[in-house]
Amino acid sequence: MAKFTALDAEVIGISADAPERNLAWTKELNLPVRLLSDSAGQVGRRYGVWDDLWSIERRATFIVDRQGTVRWMESGGLCIDPSRALDALTGLAKSR
Repeated sequence: MAKFTALDAEVIGISADAPERNLAWTKELNLPVRLLSDSAGQVGRRYGVWDDLWSIERRATFIVDRQGTVRWMESGGLCIDPSRALDALTGLAKSR
């Protein structure tokens, strides 16, 4: 988290689970990030990761700039590794 903060990034998780369940996960896992609920899939649809069949969001990581533009995206199992997003964020910061 310190490396993301050093790059002026805020990390937020979004899940299709209900707010109560996300709060329980946050406490149980002692997550250092906010975990928001998107149970209706509005955010997931906007970013193209909502799965209508299962009513879930597919695993994905996005870097979104302050203007709301997606600067980097990765989906699938590899995006569980935060170092990949950190590398992308570092590269974007260097290109400024």
